[in-house]
Amino acid sequence: MSVHQELQIIGLLSPADQQAGGITPDSINMGLLHKVQIIFLTGVVTGDGATIQFYSGATNAAKTTEFYPYYRLGGADIGTTGSDVRGARTVTPSGGILLTAAASWDETLITVDIQSDELTAGQPFLTMSVEDGSASALFMAIVAIGWPRFEGHTHVTVV
Repeated sequence: MSVHQELQIIGLLSPADQQAGGITPDSINMGLLHKVQIIFLTGVVTGDGATIQFYSGATNAAKTTEFYPYYRLGGADIGTTGSDVRGARTVTPSGGILLTAAASWDETLITVDIQSDELTAGQPFLTMSVEDGSASALFMAIVAIGWPRFEGHTHVTVV
């Protein structure tokens, strides 16, 4: 079986300067996936206080119940030695992952692993919120890798 049958690549947020305020990337219907790994790729981050939060909801884009998955931060700036090594698993605190101090979060990769059963019962949609805080620049892209419940050459959309 090939990788394209087992995994579903999901584009959630195009690479751009996201500092315009509250950004809500596409929601993911986790009822159609076993699990997902969300990959946040940051470029320049200036100014402190940007946050990433995770919610479950009964419908697309609903932010009903905040939950707190584990995340891992890249070990070094992208393109340098050690950038492919992740730090320790850390639980997302109440209020979200806080990108402070900004210099610690720019040019890095943040991964978040979420199992479908981590979402609140009856709320199968995963929705994220990215707030820019005091950022004067917040370059970010978000991609997810999903493990579909049903393998095949063509997957059912989950966004």
